[in-house]
Amino acid sequence: MNNPLLFSIVIPTYNRESFILNTLDSVFTQTYSHYEIIIVDNCSTDGTVDILQPLADTGKIRLIQHEKNYERARSRNTGLENAMGDFVTFLDSDDFMYPNNLTDAAAYAANNPNIKCFHNLYELIDADKKVLRKFSYPPLGNRIKAIVKGNFMSCIGNFIHRDVYQKFRFDTFKDLTGAEDWDFWLRVLGDYDLGRIEKINSGILHHDTRTVQTKHFEVLENGYLHLFNKFREDTHLSEIYAKYLSRIEASSYMYLATLANTNGFFDDTRRYLRLARQKDASVVFSIRFLNILRRAAFKLQIKYL
Repeated sequence: MNNPLLFSIVIPTYNRESFILNTLDSVFTQTYSHYEIIIVDNCSTDGTVDILQPLADTGKIRLIQHEKNYERARSRNTGLENAMGDFVTFLDSDDFMYPNNLTDAAAYAANNPNIKCFHNLYELIDADKKVLRKFSYPPLGNRIKAIVKGNFMSCIGNFIHRDVYQKFRFDTFKDLTGAEDWDFWLRVLGDYDLGRIEKINSGILHHDTRTVQTKHFEVLENGYLHLFNKFREDTHLSEIYAKYLSRIEASSYMYLATLANTNGFFDDTRRYLRLARQKDASVVFSIRFLNILRRAAFKLQIKYL
């Protein structure tokens, strides 16, 4: 291949010594070899840096160490600021690329030179690579309508051209942690078309330390208020999303309801569903709303048996 595309793989990490080498193996075994790996460590307190340093010394990775834990948004921004690739893609330090991930991305970019943002599909897997869940993805005929309903992009299997990643940064407002990626894609897709590789090329690893076990959703609720205000006050964003702002708010409250449901705070679940309905009454007919409501009702029945 003449002048092959260079991919910059940005990996934020914090205390992932038990996972990150497996993540890196999934990159090292790619069928496409023209890439750089930028790992941004958030001042890990375990052995993460110790196991990464030999790879940095041999030039297999670029290791950047923050002086404190700034969370993922700041780490991804550091990665973007240091990237040299034609495209950037994000990978969490416990997840996986499947072998043809970059090969397929290079082919897609070559065949679609006008598309500067595209993504592949992902699935939820366990430590043995057994598939736990496959996800559905909205059609892209109206990318704005698709993304306001929820973050189907996540932050895995996405590819953004240099023209995009030099322009956009993740919002580092602390309370937005957990939804900073949705905020990012809302802003990116406001300006750029979205392409899709219709193939599962990425795996999200499910493990106990990934699950939110506290009432973090109360903090995230404040983060969403920050997002709502930003989209209303920014002239450009408010123009793009004018007729979708209520749906963004409703989608946010449904996500909070999901988190509350998962952690057994059913009063909060019902409160967030009420807020979602108030913002956009049409959501009560969505499968997502009905699933949250059904799960909450079922768990309440089990609780009081």
